[in-house]
Amino acid sequence: MPSRQTVRIIAVVLAVLLAVVIGLGAGIVTAALGASTLVAVGAGGGAFIAIATLGMIIVVYLVPPAQAPASTAPLPPPPSQTTAASS
Repeated sequence: MPSRQTVRIIAVVLAVLLAVVIGLGAGIVTAALGASTLVAVGAGGGAFIAIATLGMIIVVYLVPPAQAPASTAPLPPPPSQTTAASS
């Protein structure tokens, strides 16, 4: 069975790959509908950013990062509350 890290990497790669395909499709469709090159590139880029962001949110939700092991060392004491002006 693959490790959590491997599953996470594959999920990120798939999310980005899906975003690239959808962004490319949005740019091609926009250009085919008669928009200028700048508008078509902007539409493709916007679609890529939107889908990649949504994909990363889904990846984090489905494959959360591994929890760090709790430290066994005790915490240091808090700093003293005395001030230099109280002398």
